[in-house]
Amino acid sequence: MACLGWSYDARLIRSVALSLRHREFTETGIFSGMSMRQILVEEHLPYVLPVVFSTTMNNINWSIGFEVTLSVLGFTDINTPTIGVMIYWANQHTALVAGIWWWIFFPVLLVVMTFIGLFLLAVSMNEYIDPRSRLGRTER
Repeated sequence: MACLGWSYDARLIRSVALSLRHREFTETGIFSGMSMRQILVEEHLPYVLPVVFSTTMNNINWSIGFEVTLSVLGFTDINTPTIGVMIYWANQHTALVAGIWWWIFFPVLLVVMTFIGLFLLAVSMNEYIDPRSRLGRTER
């Protein structure tokens, strides 16, 4: 699943890195005698790291959703215990018709809580890591 989603993220991170190359603080770092490693770690990494972190969290969400979807549809090994396989077997045993709603409710609730938790983690870490939002917090 990771093989399918990396190209967009690579283009996004590359465009952020290329845009940083022509900013004033990069030229100031070069003129002040900073090494290329110092410029990359101290100047560019705080701008690239939030993008890397948020795309990683989005890829984790996408991969979990893709696995659950494939498992619910029965396109994976149904003997491997996953959340999607739990929903698959609940559907196969017609749990909702039999009145056993919790067989489907709790796995779906777990997936939704995982998605929301990873999304909120990505948003909060982006707020913490991103230097532009850090400047906004100090001005208030």
